[in-house]
Amino acid sequence: MGRAATASKDGETSLKVRRRRLALTLAGAVLVAGLGLSSPLWLKSPQQMAADAQPPPLTTLTAPVERKVLRDTVVVRGEIASGRSFSVTPRGSDGIVTAVRVQRGDLVHEGMVVLEVSGRPLIVLKGDTPAYRDLRPGASGKDVAALQASLTALGHDPGEHNGVFGAGTKRALAALYSDLGYPTVPADPGDAERIDGLKRQVAAAQRAVEDAQDTVNLLAADPTATDADKAAADRALTRAKEDLAAAQEALARAEQMAGPMLPLSEYTFLPSFPARVDALTATLGEPVSEPLITLATGDPVVIASLTVAQKAFVAPGQSVDISGDDGLHAIGRVASVSDIPEKASVPSATSGYTLVVSPEPALDPINVGRQVLITIEIGTSEGEQLVVPIPALFAGADGKIYVRRRNAAGDEERIQVIPGMSAQGYVVITPVGATVSPGDLVVISGPAT
Repeated sequence: MGRAATASKDGETSLKVRRRRLALTLAGAVLVAGLGLSSPLWLKSPQQMAADAQPPPLTTLTAPVERKVLRDTVVVRGEIASGRSFSVTPRGSDGIVTAVRVQRGDLVHEGMVVLEVSGRPLIVLKGDTPAYRDLRPGASGKDVAALQASLTALGHDPGEHNGVFGAGTKRALAALYSDLGYPTVPADPGDAERIDGLKRQVAAAQRAVEDAQDTVNLLAADPTATDADKAAADRALTRAKEDLAAAQEALARAEQMAGPMLPLSEYTFLPSFPARVDALTATLGEPVSEPLITLATGDPVVIASLTVAQKAFVAPGQSVDISGDDGLHAIGRVASVSDIPEKASVPSATSGYTLVVSPEPALDPINVGRQVLITIEIGTSEGEQLVVPIPALFAGADGKIYVRRRNAAGDEERIQVIPGMSAQGYVVITPVGATVSPGDLVVISGPAT
């Protein structure tokens, strides 16, 4: 009993102690809060709050007057592209690519076989005339003359350079195909049989002439032969000779038209060499797809697009600065500007007026496809001039243009100026009735004084 009473008293004592500690803690918190709220660091008067809401005072910004040359420019992004591109797809869309001899970016030289379709070559030759037809024996034209010149350059002189596909051109073409390791294609597979038949006709006509001549000779020696018999024999001889001449002419014509030809599917002309492989879709074992190969020739150019506003300041012959990453830098001249808006010829350029720039000297073809910046100077001040930032100018109530010059003490002086050319964020000024020197400070923003 005594132990239970003692435990009860101890529990009540412990509870009282905990309640007293809690009360003291709450009282301390209220006291600290009261002291903080009453601190002048936390309390603000209405006047102070209004002052805090006001914007900060205006700061006067100045810039120095400078003397320099101003240059106005047009800057556009462009891409280095091939001078001229030629897309080639051998005729016969059902063909299979059986050999690919080049890769994109490779150099191509005259007389090269760049690929095969169904076992037949695609030969690259030099010529300004586009390839548009089979070149067959007996044909004539500028394309035949180009073939003859190219054969000569490749060491197979046909001995004829008249633009007519004759016996010498056939011989030289056969030699080229032999060097490349391919058989020639006959102009007509039936030519050999036809020529054999014509040769037989010539032989028969020759025998007929000989027989008619024998008859004429016999009648001439026969004293009993009548004049009518002799006249008939003479007519027979004349006709036999005519038949022989016709047969010989037909044989010569057939032989002229027979022989190796250059099929359109096996050649292309390029105006200059070396050329480059710009694009290549040919895949070994795959069907032909258009374009199978794209070849580029000529010095690279830079292609860009101008807006209508930029076009007004750009003309052929203007100097151009070309710059790119990795330290690429070149100069050039505007080669042409299109007269009507065009779709961009390179993916990186937007639609507009196509600008073509010719670098001087020519860029290495390895740069084709690189992105560059084109800077064209469209105006310049005459030598060094006094210039100020454009924001330094302001119009007075009298309609005249002024700047505010500020000295070291903060005093300002309003000076009338006549503005000139503006570029690069600056404007040329001519002071009126005052002297302004480089290094003088002019106000570009701040409160008026």
